[in-house]
Amino acid sequence: MSLKKIFIFLGITVLFGCSPKTPAPNTSLNLKQLMEWVIDPNADVVWDSVKFISNANGNTEIYPRTDAQWESVRNSAASLIEAGNLLMVVGRSKDDKQWIEYASRLSQTAEVALKASLEQNKENLFDAGGNIYNSCKACHDKYADFDKPATK
Repeated sequence: MSLKKIFIFLGITVLFGCSPKTPAPNTSLNLKQLMEWVIDPNADVVWDSVKFISNANGNTEIYPRTDAQWESVRNSAASLIEAGNLLMVVGRSKDDKQWIEYASRLSQTAEVALKASLEQNKENLFDAGGNIYNSCKACHDKYADFDKPATK
């Protein structure tokens, strides 16, 4: 190998070795705070956005009717997409496989809610809310102690 090739190789190695490191994510919120302050309130917005209530007073259909209401649902769905990513951050992730699958599923189901809100499609939004719920429940069934019945 010629001296010129060695210097080129060493130069390239130094350049790639000096690339900036990705900073560690800020995880100042613990998992409980992330759930209570970010995920749950945003999931509630999606879940409460579309309902059908039937009682003695008759039937009531609840769904976003104004652009501002649709934007609120959109913002919450977008927050849930990103919250799925936040659940995968080192320091919050419970394990490498199942936890990541559940967190990814949250993001994927919230993506459907986001699309429904952008299309202002109340039926798809209702279905997406159910899928978000199922995603959360599956994870809680495995990881959340507060959801498990007390043992005697």
